[in-house]
Amino acid sequence: MSRIIVFGKSKRRTKTVAHMVRAFKEQGNETDWLNPYKIRRNKKEANKWMGNRIDSFKPDIVFIYSQDIPMEVLEKITASRIKTVMYYEDWSPEVPPSLTEKAKLVDFFLVTNRGMHKQYQKAGIANPIYFVGACDRHDHRRRRPYLPVWKSDIAFIGKARSGEPRVALTKKLGEEFKVKVYGKDWSNFGLKATFRTVRPRNYGLICGGAKIILGADITHSVEGYWSNRLWLTLGCGGFFLTAYAQGMEDFFKNKKHLVWYHDEQECLSLAREYMSKPQERRIIARQGYELVHKYYTFHHFVNRVVSLCTEGPVIWPR
Repeated sequence: MSRIIVFGKSKRRTKTVAHMVRAFKEQGNETDWLNPYKIRRNKKEANKWMGNRIDSFKPDIVFIYSQDIPMEVLEKITASRIKTVMYYEDWSPEVPPSLTEKAKLVDFFLVTNRGMHKQYQKAGIANPIYFVGACDRHDHRRRRPYLPVWKSDIAFIGKARSGEPRVALTKKLGEEFKVKVYGKDWSNFGLKATFRTVRPRNYGLICGGAKIILGADITHSVEGYWSNRLWLTLGCGGFFLTAYAQGMEDFFKNKKHLVWYHDEQECLSLAREYMSKPQERRIIARQGYELVHKYYTFHHFVNRVVSLCTEGPVIWPR
């Protein structure tokens, strides 16, 4: 097993880094977690303190979530023989300069899309590696809701953003079905969110109470990219109706693990169809749940990270 330091800030809402740290530990790796934002608030000469912590821990691998590491600390690590991995699951149409600066230094730069690899390389990041997300074995699971607050025909979990199809689509679905939204900024568009923040346990209750969970990401035109909403929904046993992104068929079978649509009209048609097919919804949701818990939990994720550092790049699909 490996000695691993994880750099990443803690988010109570998603707990992504906490899930990764727990998975590294439960897979037998000696693991230390450094939250640079918290350290800077509590330590004088924070960068020096982090450097000393690395020296004393003597990791084989430093895993960096997003850009959550000071440049000075990263430069010190990359001057050594420690393997460095940066996992970047965000997406934007342009490659941020701050990301490029750090990604150039690491041994492995992992991204959750295939479609922007040329842009990364043009920015100076030589070898981006496609890497998919995960759900948590413990927190993301099927839950049975009893309170009406969790129940709906269709639920969307995520922030409302101007110019994205999710707002118009959600309103359109609301003309025919009982739709609930969970997330920030929906009031800007005349919709009231049931809750503005959704934590892992609540995510499971929403998936258990909604007949359909809607998937609508910031973009659907980038090959291999979809948000972690997909992994979390399937991981919580939800029936997922989502916009198609090229490459989904490499991991999932349409109408077996989830159902995808290509435009608003098809989404409306499929929503009507599956609203009247509760047994089929249950079968698809169960098969999606079984797939991600068999292959795509954070325990699988961290095993792939360690294998990447010891054996070389992962080829998708599995």
